[in-house]
Amino acid sequence: MIGTRAWRPVVCALASLATFAAGMAGSATAASAAASQARPVSAALEHAFEAARHVPAADVGGIRAGTLHVGSAGGREWATASFAPAKAVAPRVAVGFQDGAGTGVFAESRGVWHLVQTGLYNCGKGLPGTLAAAWHLARTQACTASAGAQRTAAQRALAALPAPARAAATAAAKARSTGKKASTGTAAGATDLSQKIAAIALGQVGVKDTPAVTNFNGVDCDPFSTMVAGFSADSDGCGYDTGFGVRNENETWCSDFNKWVWQQAGITADMNTLNAGAVSFYNWAVGQGQTPKPDTGTPQAGDSVLFFNPGSFPSFADHVGVVTSVSSTGAIDMVNGDFSGGPDISAQYDTDITNLSAFAASVEGTPGEEWVIVTPPGAAQPPAPFGHMSGPAVAVAGTAGSFAASGVAPQGSVTAYYWTFGDGRTTNATGADVTHYFSEPGIYPVSVTITSSLGSIVTLERSVRVVAPSSSVASVPYDGIWYDPLPILQYTFARSAGGLAADSWDGGSWLQLKVPGDPAGTGNITALSYPDTANADAMTPHAYYRAADGSLAETYQSSSGWVTQELPGRPASGGAIVATTTVGGGPAVFFMDTAGNLTESTPGPGGWTSRELVHGGPPTEAASLTLADTTTGTDIFGAGPAGLITVFSSVAGHWFGRVVPAQASRGGSLAALTTPDGHASVVYVSAHGGLAQATQAGLAGPWQVTSLPGTPAPASSLAATTYLLPSVIPSSPGSFPQPPGSTTPSSVAAPLGTEAFYLTSSGAPAVSYNDGTGWQTATLPGTATGIAGATAYPVEEEPSNLFLTGPAGLTEETTWARSGDPSGTWTSMTLPDTPATWADQVVLYAADSADAAAARAAATAAGLPASQVTTSFAAAWADSLSGEYLVFAVGTPAVAALYFNVCGWANPSALPAGSTPFSYDVGPLNTLPGSDTFVNSASDTAADTQALATDNAYYALNGTLPPGVTTLPQAVGPPRACSGSPS
Repeated sequence: MIGTRAWRPVVCALASLATFAAGMAGSATAASAAASQARPVSAALEHAFEAARHVPAADVGGIRAGTLHVGSAGGREWATASFAPAKAVAPRVAVGFQDGAGTGVFAESRGVWHLVQTGLYNCGKGLPGTLAAAWHLARTQACTASAGAQRTAAQRALAALPAPARAAATAAAKARSTGKKASTGTAAGATDLSQKIAAIALGQVGVKDTPAVTNFNGVDCDPFSTMVAGFSADSDGCGYDTGFGVRNENETWCSDFNKWVWQQAGITADMNTLNAGAVSFYNWAVGQGQTPKPDTGTPQAGDSVLFFNPGSFPSFADHVGVVTSVSSTGAIDMVNGDFSGGPDISAQYDTDITNLSAFAASVEGTPGEEWVIVTPPGAAQPPAPFGHMSGPAVAVAGTAGSFAASGVAPQGSVTAYYWTFGDGRTTNATGADVTHYFSEPGIYPVSVTITSSLGSIVTLERSVRVVAPSSSVASVPYDGIWYDPLPILQYTFARSAGGLAADSWDGGSWLQLKVPGDPAGTGNITALSYPDTANADAMTPHAYYRAADGSLAETYQSSSGWVTQELPGRPASGGAIVATTTVGGGPAVFFMDTAGNLTESTPGPGGWTSRELVHGGPPTEAASLTLADTTTGTDIFGAGPAGLITVFSSVAGHWFGRVVPAQASRGGSLAALTTPDGHASVVYVSAHGGLAQATQAGLAGPWQVTSLPGTPAPASSLAATTYLLPSVIPSSPGSFPQPPGSTTPSSVAAPLGTEAFYLTSSGAPAVSYNDGTGWQTATLPGTATGIAGATAYPVEEEPSNLFLTGPAGLTEETTWARSGDPSGTWTSMTLPDTPATWADQVVLYAADSADAAAARAAATAAGLPASQVTTSFAAAWADSLSGEYLVFAVGTPAVAALYFNVCGWANPSALPAGSTPFSYDVGPLNTLPGSDTFVNSASDTAADTQALATDNAYYALNGTLPPGVTTLPQAVGPPRACSGSPS
């Protein structure tokens, strides 16, 4: 499902470029371009930048003066430009413009501009060499020095420093493995402190993103944000940094790097002022009584230098770096965190800078770029607090975890605790004791910053491994934006004629696609998502099932498409297969083998292996297995022929089975879940015909059996899960998390409820749920023969979903009411029962009645079914977002709606008026254009729009234009005006 907090408001590539692209050919610079040309190209590039960087349109302040260049090379139009954030932009979004992330290289294709590369302006990465030379780019050492050469030069400079400074760098390097500060002592003197800062910065040259990236278009994952608490960045899509022993977080990080260096050097004064915004170093300096002024002063080793776009001082800084030495001639050497001049984004060593103004202008692309010096403190430093942090090392997704911190502040008192959890969401910024829930498996860096009344801080961090069981649905978040780990794509798997199919939900419709795999005719297919290291830690959907030949099999989505493989193990025919992620980060798959023994298959360094966990034990029906995770391990429940329930658990690596003091009806279903407080629980139909739940208090604690309201059919299948209660008060999207010392909480901890689904004797689905006020029941619409599963992704505004089986195939019941509250209105949707043809992936969207008639006529002429025409803005939005459909917007109202949404129509991403995440292409096309893209099928007259839509649809389906057609009517850009209707 699409998360309403996930997408930032963005707008994309201006289509009217087709009318002037030819006129731009041969232009060498923006300065030489006519004003009539520069104006539309600047707007087009701005929209392309917003689209690719997922930056809100309102948060882009336009192209910086003097940075726009446009020219031709290799038969294409190219451009480069640097963008400034709007003055009123939220600080945590403005950070995304730092360090070269606001500069782009663009290429034009068929009248539409797209972002190719981001990075330091003067490097011109991605540009043809002829244009880079013509525009005098790529001339500085920052663009050409190799990573190895920079490390060697940095080590040589480090070796020349006095022994105490080198010792500080060594201590900092050792501290990398723990993430702790190397020193909290007072500064011995300005000279010693400056040398320490320089040495520590030099010791980090070469530290780069994990995974390694060359630009800022996607993740920018560094270890420093983890260790200084940043802006509550997220770790989705980021790797584990073995040198620092921490999980990286996705955030532009020059300021985080500088802050870490200062902390390692022993600076403590008002460190709560510093955050991921480079400008925070200026704010710190003012608070310390300094009066930094642009382009004044003489830099010294240990100083921090900030760069400001002309006119942005002192509200927003482009970058902050550390001065490591100044030569007798005045040349400056610097270490710059989060620089993209070398082969990868890293901490880079830039030497022999003879003119700071020229250097700043070259890397940021702005003539007149200003620089400001911030001097580290020379006075003795106030002591930092001492602190302790506690919390689980393992957590279960969808349950509440408790974390606590305590601190002592010498010469003062503790005034605030600021928590981050590595998932982009903060909890109470002032409390020592907090509760947090994680929504998906992975490794998350939890940190707490303890602030003293003196303004000094200590930041503590630990990695929490979050596990999650398999279900009927695999949920996959979007992880390309550091402050937004959503929206959600969902996958469920089904048998199809001749093999396996994956049904995917994009927020508006289900699409079934055939994927490799040959499942047996009976038994379940279970789905599991986890950060797959084989796919660069991307959250990846996997399906596990018994293959037709009796083996265990896996089908998963790789970076190159869907892949299937046989795994070791022989599941029993018709048996259930369950899976979970483990504390090691990988999956574990469980089943009863053909001999009736509980068996596990897991991956390892040498590949997958299978082992028998329990030989014999209480009789257990293979089809009844169900799984719940706890912080102490995995519990697997099963029922015997007489209904006796067994739980299989592991202690010190040894598995054993125990009988639960509860009895299910013969042949009945079981549904396991982890309760909101973290205990394993099983829901079942009792031998007396009622709904019941058995919950164990800890690994060896007593079982509590509870009768639940509801009247299930005796042989009803079951499903159970936790869901997010509607009492969450989240921060506004993109808002600035409260800094240490704030007295205002940035969000309220989210409580969780429990829901259990079943079928009544009439075949109607029903739910029994506990929202904290006691158990209640509700009946859902429709009828079914079975329950395939349930899911409730525990993030604000996400729904509860129930999947049912019946004569019509698989159906979904969904409630969006108040974050998936089961007491709300449920709606039904039938999932596809056959894999889609290409025609099923071609969609014509119209936003008014005249264009709808044109779209229907175009579909008929092309041979498309009438069902491929939609007048739903929400459906067209979701289809364009997913990248799984070729969407043609027919007519100006439709193009304007998907491009601008001036009317502010409701959409799956809940973006406001004037914002969409889409760019568009121009036809003809007969392949998928990619996510966030639709095709413009609007021309300047009704007749030409009809012809353009017909020609585009015909080409999409047939690969050629209609007989006798050689050219298409020209697509025109949409006006920024509200027209049409949302449905």
